[in-house]
Amino acid sequence: MINKCNNSDIERINELGLLINNNFNKVNNIEEIIKNNEIIGYYDNNELVGFLIYKSIYEVIDLLYIVVDPIYRKHGIGSTMMDYLLKLDYERIMLEVNVDNKNAINLYKKYNFKIINIRSNYYGNSNAYVMELIK
Repeated sequence: MINKCNNSDIERINELGLLINNNFNKVNNIEEIIKNNEIIGYYDNNELVGFLIYKSIYEVIDLLYIVVDPIYRKHGIGSTMMDYLLKLDYERIMLEVNVDNKNAINLYKKYNFKIINIRSNYYGNSNAYVMELIK
């Protein structure tokens, strides 16, 4: 089930975030993100098992993170959160993704995101695809 995250989720969000970025809790102010209503969570039996963080600036949505607990991956949770995001008002959605993250790239391609650029060494020694979806 999808819901807006709240302050009681901060510890779990940071725990899941550390799975994808060792500095997640240092570079993200989750309390502020929650206050701005720019995070949704996927809950299984009231346990947060995934989240999606985005930034909406006028007609552009910047998809910053989509994270699912490894135990719950391959169950359609990422797709469910993407479906929610696509119901928001936007003209285009932008994101960066590690060129080696084939699962994420396949998810985005499923929703017709297109690779529009490559950022060299965006993730340390790894490049990133810049992807875009135009409504």
